[in-house]
Amino acid sequence: MCKSVTRWSPLVLAASALIVIVGCGASVPMLKRGGGSVSVVLLGAPDCNNCRTRTASSLKVRVFQVADSSAIRGVLNNKTLSWSKQLDAAAANVLGKPMEDFIAPGASKTLEVVREEKATAVVIEGNFCARSGAAWYFIHPAKEKSVQLRADATGFTLIPRK
Repeated sequence: MCKSVTRWSPLVLAASALIVIVGCGASVPMLKRGGGSVSVVLLGAPDCNNCRTRTASSLKVRVFQVADSSAIRGVLNNKTLSWSKQLDAAAANVLGKPMEDFIAPGASKTLEVVREEKATAVVIEGNFCARSGAAWYFIHPAKEKSVQLRADATGFTLIPRK
């Protein structure tokens, strides 16, 4: 019985060392990315993305970081660009990998964005079927730790912190 324990001890030590090395290595990119994160809390209103009808539907959202928040406004406000072409048009300004997700009416979801070193803003876009003005997107300063938005019928509403 003692021999079997001593035979497996080096393997257990090696596996433990590997877990520690891999665990420490995983934290290094976060430090290089500027440190910290931004929490994007999305709340789906009962009339979320209702296409100006009485039927609410899920909303596709995209979250990404940019180096220049003023430059992204020009891309977002360009009415000739479709949702799928906006990121291509802003490619030089987009940092990291954009996240896409859905928010359902009446649901809530939190998306954690690892802050990129050169990011000045986090952009939250909603692919609203009947959007109103510029409320379909929100530009949040990257240095702030969290933002809470409600996805209404035609756009986002900022929910102030208490």
